[in-house]
Amino acid sequence: MKKFYQGIALFAVLLLAGLLVFGCSPAEVDQDLNGEAAEAPDPEEQETEEETGYVTVTDMAGRTVEVPQEIDKVITLCGCAHRLLVYLDAAEMISGVRESEKRDPLRSPWNLAMIPEIYDIPVVSDEDAETIIAVNPDLMVAAQAADGFDFFEHEDLANKAGVPLVTVRLYVSFSEHRDKVMESLRVLGQALDREERAEELIAEIELIIADLDERTRDIPDAEKPSVYVGGKAWAGSMGITSTSSMYSAFDFINANNAAAEVGEENAFIDKEALLLWDPDYIFLEATGFEQALEDLKGPEFESLTALQNGNVYRILPKIWTNTNHETVLANAYYIGSVIYPEQFGDFDMAEKADQIFETFVGKPVYNEMVEVHGSYERVALN
Repeated sequence: MKKFYQGIALFAVLLLAGLLVFGCSPAEVDQDLNGEAAEAPDPEEQETEEETGYVTVTDMAGRTVEVPQEIDKVITLCGCAHRLLVYLDAAEMISGVRESEKRDPLRSPWNLAMIPEIYDIPVVSDEDAETIIAVNPDLMVAAQAADGFDFFEHEDLANKAGVPLVTVRLYVSFSEHRDKVMESLRVLGQALDREERAEELIAEIELIIADLDERTRDIPDAEKPSVYVGGKAWAGSMGITSTSSMYSAFDFINANNAAAEVGEENAFIDKEALLLWDPDYIFLEATGFEQALEDLKGPEFESLTALQNGNVYRILPKIWTNTNHETVLANAYYIGSVIYPEQFGDFDMAEKADQIFETFVGKPVYNEMVEVHGSYERVALN
């Protein structure tokens, strides 16, 4: 054992001597993960992001992407990612959108905020790289709602066009995936040099959600009426049986969702289920309003408590090419004012909606939304 320790001591002396010969101290020697000596990097060979002209971004698919520091042109593909550019006050960068975004741009706050400029933005296709090359963008942004989506086709398209691709997530349920929505804002904020705006918006969103929760969290369950949303759009207009168990406007005000037991973000129920739940209040999304209202006029629904008491109301659409986060929060205030009047009686709804729209898209577009969808109001079935 004595010889063993002597051997260690001799090795240490020789190692120190070697370090001194080569002009460096033990503190100057880098080690790799295995504890082996590694050469210290040459400071002159290390390049900063400013020097390379690129920023390294880890996107929502876990991909590491080199993004140009100077970005003037961005195209958006799938899931209508361009709403996030509007949220981040970067609408002027949008240089290409899918044809569907220009077909009917008056139905969402983020598109209304871009009128009339949106009509002049070129159309690009996520199936044709040539349409992308023609725009010559600095960045492509793709969005999907599913965690498991691999973006392979969009990566292939980006490679063909020679343009970096950043992916984000736009979830159907804002309340269930709130953290991921915020993360998407941060990722895109970093890519577009809009980090300060991203943090400012996130802070504003958290304040709004906190206000909604504070107004309602102490209401006893026994005093909460049951609520139901029908006519929720999903790949088109739907009728009264299209609903959600995770309806964010309900979640943010701690409402008693009659359809909660179904456990699905996009739920399609039987008429018998609605009759069984017999909600106190029914809210109809504007996108499916006409169809849902016609459904409710059927004789099978005439006994519903909500109909008997005249408690059927129109709200703005949550879904228009994925979730309109700003509309979700505006809807929450309106629904709260209907079912909890004491907690929500301190504001004018049109003004509140415009405050939220300005926070997200920079413009008060409630009147424009009303022109297309109708206003927040009680609905007469006769």
